Amino acid sequence: MKSLLSIHDLMPDTLKRVQDICRRLEALSVPADKVYLLVVPGLAWKPAQIQALHALQNQGYRLAGHGWYHHIHKKTSLKHYLHSAFISRNVAEHLSLSQAEITDMISRNYEWFDEQNLSLPELYVPPAWAMGKMTPEQLQTLPFQYYEYSSGLLHAPSGAFKSLPLTGYEADRLWRVPVLWSWNQINVGWLAKSTPLRISIHPYDFDYHLKDSITEHIKLAEEFVDCAQVFG
Repeated sequence: MKSLLSIHDLMPDTLKRVQDICRRLEALSVPADKVYLLVVPGLAWKPAQIQALHALQNQGYRLAGHGWYHHIHKKTSLKHYLHSAFISRNVAEHLSLSQAEITDMISRNYEWFDEQNLSLPELYVPPAWAMGKMTPEQLQTLPFQYYEYSSGLLHAPSGAFKSLPLTGYEADRLWRVPVLWSWNQINVGWLAKSTPLRISIHPYDFDYHLKDSITEHIKLAEEFVDCAQVFG
């Protein structure tokens, strides 16, 4: 089985937890250059924390864009209220923004890495995988090469889209355990037989009820791939 692995929500207050997860992955022989770290730029980053991002990048980890604040400031539709209640809570920044506002957010996200003298990222993942009103054609005009949805991965320059199975482990409440466990079983046991499995880890997942599943799924992977290999 092949896997595309990412660690979400790399923010100033989760930096140490993400670093700890990276050490866990190293112990499991996951190559650093096949791990995407999803960075939220629009927060109060201190110089020492920016240096930590440089250190992670120097170790081979791939930084990726992930929204701006990772927190919504408005809800303007019933869809967004329902999405927040059942899926995303208050992190799906894109859902109540216009196309122009999303375009500005994605552009600012990309530029932030250059302003911090970090290598420019190839991947952008909207918070909660909720892209909002943007079409693939509109994303072609923006600087990232790859955009991740809940359903798969888009290669923007070509317009090619790959449907990819996805696992998640944010079972911080008991009712989420059977839902996520069943979802993961379907994605690992059936869909991942023919296409790479996306393993998505959040900063607190190793404190939650499905923590053992993370290690189990990582050990199932025979090869870890990056975005280019998914399409190659």
